[in-house]
Amino acid sequence: MVAYVPDTELSVDEINLAQLDFWLRDDVDGALAKLRRERPIAWHEHPDCGKGFWSVTRYADIAAISVDTATFSNRWSIRVNHDPEMGLTRPGSSSIIEMDPPQHTKYRKLVSRGFTPRRIGLIEDHIRARARALVDSVAPKGSCEFVTEIAARLPLEVICDLVGVPSQDHDYIFKLSSESFGEYDPEVGVTPEQGSAAAQELKAYGCALAEERRRNPKDDLITLLVEAEVDGHRLTQEEIGGFFSLLLAAGSETTRSAISHGLVAFSRFPEQKRLFLEDCSAWAPYAAEEILRWATPILHMRRTVTREVDFGGVRMREGDKVAMWYISANRDESVFPDPYRFDITRDPNRHGAFGTGGPHFCLGHNLARREIAVLFEELFRLLPDIEAVGEPVKLRSNQFHGIKRLHAVFTPVR
Repeated sequence: MVAYVPDTELSVDEINLAQLDFWLRDDVDGALAKLRRERPIAWHEHPDCGKGFWSVTRYADIAAISVDTATFSNRWSIRVNHDPEMGLTRPGSSSIIEMDPPQHTKYRKLVSRGFTPRRIGLIEDHIRARARALVDSVAPKGSCEFVTEIAARLPLEVICDLVGVPSQDHDYIFKLSSESFGEYDPEVGVTPEQGSAAAQELKAYGCALAEERRRNPKDDLITLLVEAEVDGHRLTQEEIGGFFSLLLAAGSETTRSAISHGLVAFSRFPEQKRLFLEDCSAWAPYAAEEILRWATPILHMRRTVTREVDFGGVRMREGDKVAMWYISANRDESVFPDPYRFDITRDPNRHGAFGTGGPHFCLGHNLARREIAVLFEELFRLLPDIEAVGEPVKLRSNQFHGIKRLHAVFTPVR
């Protein structure tokens, strides 16, 4: 079989990965492939403010940037967004994702205890029970809105339980999280200002929950943060709020996207689902890895250059912005044979969905892997003929590879 090679009518000079509407095109894979071939480190003008950035699209280059935190810093924001300065004047965020070592190392160690393989193993039965209940809830209907009824619910409920959010507040947290992630999508119905306000409200909720845990500690992550110390000092409310927002966002929205893209992939490659169904438990971990590569829920992360440096044949200056496009790294032909084929037997599968190494490798990777594996085990055991129908409705974003709506059909089970 000849491997599929995507194409695009765009010239290299016409490709601008900052433009939000670019990510709604049908030829995104072709455009990224052209960049990898012809201009793997490309300068893009920012569409709103004219302050440009470097786009990096090859796996090896992204991996090299990820481990060199001395040259490529997180401290000045991690997004190619519509802020005219793109974070140029606001270093020192209270969010761990916008810290560099050694500060980042200290804070990461605090919360990493909540995401060890052992701890995730202890809650696997809980994850499975949540997944089974969600599948059972739609099974009699014969169809469902897969994103809102299944894909979004499982990771949201699991991370809320881990953090300590009461079940009656789950829908409220889901609303705030969706608004903060959909700030540049007109259909979501929020302006950038409203999206920012939702993010602040999410942070404020975390601060209020922390205050309650100071009085009534429990066995959850928010209590762990309240009782933790860094260099002999307790975390501030601002720091706890930042942790809370990151945990809720990273722990729900990204896995939601992976699960949604996973159903699309199994529907487009039915032979892979047939293979999965031969032994769901055996294939589930491999399928989770390929779903993560295929979906790449985070399209990019950004770094800021701290000193003048020659990298990949270009001269980068202090203060330059550098975007690492993980979605392109996960289609890099030099790393993944036949990268446009969804293949649950792919081995090795060194995908960059959690990053490509370095200190910012995704903290919740163990949790995400188990949620995806368990969800598809339970889904296909009860609804083996479920498939996505129609085209998925994509989120208008250059950072989050989200699906807003996805209709699914199956034989009802009563």
